[in-house]
Parts: sequence; structure tokens; C-alpha cells
Amino acid sequence: MPDTSSRPTPLKQLLREVLPIPTATYQEQRVVAYLDGFAEERGLDFRQDRFGNVYVSYRRGRVRRPMVLEAHMDHPGFVVTRARGRRLDLEFRGGLAGEYGKGEHVRVYGAALPAAGVRAELTSVAVSKPPRPGLPRRVVGAKAQLERAAEVAAGDLALWDVEGCQFRGKIVRARQCDDLAGAVTILATLDRLAAEGRTGHLIGMFTRAEEVGLEGAAAAAAARELPEDALVVALETSSSAGGRAEQGGGPIIRVGDRAHIFSPAMTMWMVRLAEEIAAERPGFRYQRKLMDAGGTEATAFDLLGYETGAACLALGNWHNAGPNGRVRAETVHLDDVEGLTQLCEAMVANVGSFERTVDDARKRWRAIGRGAGKRLQQNRG
Repeated sequence: MPDTSSRPTPLKQLLREVLPIPTATYQEQRVVAYLDGFAEERGLDFRQDRFGNVYVSYRRGRVRRPMVLEAHMDHPGFVVTRARGRRLDLEFRGGLAGEYGKGEHVRVYGAALPAAGVRAELTSVAVSKPPRPGLPRRVVGAKAQLERAAEVAAGDLALWDVEGCQFRGKIVRARQCDDLAGAVTILATLDRLAAEGRTGHLIGMFTRAEEVGLEGAAAAAAARELPEDALVVALETSSSAGGRAEQGGGPIIRVGDRAHIFSPAMTMWMVRLAEEIAAERPGFRYQRKLMDAGGTEATAFDLLGYETGAACLALGNWHNAGPNGRVRAETVHLDDVEGLTQLCEAMVANVGSFERTVDDARKRWRAIGRGAGKRLQQNRG
């Protein structure tokens, strides 16, 4: 039974705790350890599937259908493949344009290293050949030089030496907003439900290896790890570059990504809930956008048979790609994170309204169609 004796953790505190956790594709174990501790402290169910994806679940009261909120635990970064004295060979996992990296600094994290890591400079960067003409080259590896001798081992992480988590007004600057800010949104929702003992059934799903092809989500969906009747919403950060979205404009109900359009019924339901929140809370804002700069795990869940929607936060400096070819911290807006958490709370509380929302829309359009049909027959000219 969830512990209802405590108050929810402030959102800024969760961001400070989670965003700096070192993580990269196939090396998400530090995030997993945090999630395990989070669940234990709140009396929530914690489990891992055979792929290493994590599920933190809350259930209270009679709820017919589970709500699944999903985010991924990895972020693009380097992994040490060889250490020779102070010289390191690094493999890059994730997507970053080939003009980035040389001369930048990373921090290396490992079991034999200080918690704050040790600093190294990238002396050269390896880039891929374009898979076909017109596509950009991508960073695939690098060589680095440690600033001081240290016990670095193969498998240690080497991540950009930028802010772990800082607040500048309402702007959150962090190395790994993508997608640890999405993970924080799920944790904040779970935390509020547990602290207040609300009725609901929420499965927080935290997947692995998104940055190399949505692997954790695809494996879990194909193996039917989620209840068949679950409503699934993938939470992401997505590049706001090119005017795709406004930071501070509220959470984004994401219609699709660069490859796929998600469930129209889920989008309709999510928009209705957002409109209801806005009517009750004048400061609440939301956006409805395609966000076609990249892909998201909603595509895997939707195409593999789950009723799936998506929501995201407008992201600055996507994958740490700042202006003028320089690495920078990613950014999200604090109000957007709070707004997305409020939307998630509403989805958990109103799972039962999903089918009614769709049925009401069909009834409305049937009535419109009947009325229109009569007028058209009467006015055939």
C-alpha cells in the first residue's frame, strides 16, 4: 500500500536529483538504481523485464484500465572502449552531427573514479560516412586525453562537461534533459499519487537504448510486456528548433513524429483533458504539434498494437548541439515540466473517460451528418 503520510517531492528537487545522473545507451544502470530507491521509499512496485526496462507502478482503488506513461533512460554519450595511461578511445552512442566534439571536454564516470568524474579533452573525433547522399555525417567515436591520471576502464562513461542541472529563472539547463526530464515527469506524477493516496492505476515505464533505434520500447512492445488494454503515452523532449514549438508555451500534445502519426483517439482525448485543465487553471497552457525533428517510442507502441499517444517538452540544444558547432547543455522550461505533470495527473484520473470522449465525438458527427444530409437534399438546386 502506498505511503500517504508524506508530501510530494518538489519538482525542482526531482529535477536536481535525476538530471545529473550519468547515463548512456546500454549503460543506464545508475538511473535504474535511482528508480529502485524511489519506488522503495514510496512503497511502489518495482520490476525489470528481461530486456532491462523498468516498471514502477501505483495502484489504488478500482480502476478498469491501466495508464502507462513511458520515457527512456539513455542519452547520447561516449563509452570508453580502451584506456592506455591518460589516453582514451571512445565510442559514441546516439545521434550528433559530425561537426561537433573536437576540442570539447568530457567527464569520465566509472566505479573506480570520483562521483564527480574526471575531466578529459577530445583530441579527435571520428565521424560516419553518410548512408546515402544528402544525409549528414554523424559522430561515432573519439580519442581523448585525461587531464590527470585516473583508473579509467573500458565501459566507463564519458559525457559532455556541461551543467548537470542548473536553473536560470524558469529555464532548466542540463546535460541530459532528453529524456530524463520525461522520466522526472513520470516520477512527479507517481509521487503525487502516492503521497495523496489518489485513486488510479499508473505504470511508469522507463526504457533502454532509445537513442540507437527505440530498442527498449520495441522489445517490450513485441514481447507484450504491457497489459493489452493499457493506454500508453510516450513522454519525450523534442527539438523546438525552426519554430517547431515554444519553450514556456506549455506541454506539447504530440500528434506524431517524422515517421508516423499516433492514435487520433488518444490525441483527441488528451486535448480535451488539456482544455479542461486550462478552463480550471488560467495559467495552464498547452500546444498541439507534430514535432517532426525526430522519432519517438510512441511509434513502436502504436504500430505494435497499443492504443498510443505522445506528449513532449520543447527542447533547446537537442542532443547538446548548441550554436556555432559548440556543445551546450540542453534546455527545457520549468513551467512546461509542471504543465506536463498536471496533464499526466489528469490522464491517470480520467482513464475511464477515454472511450466516452471518442463515443461522444462520433455521436456529435452522426448528428451533424444527419442534419447536413437533410439540408443538402432540400437544397439540391
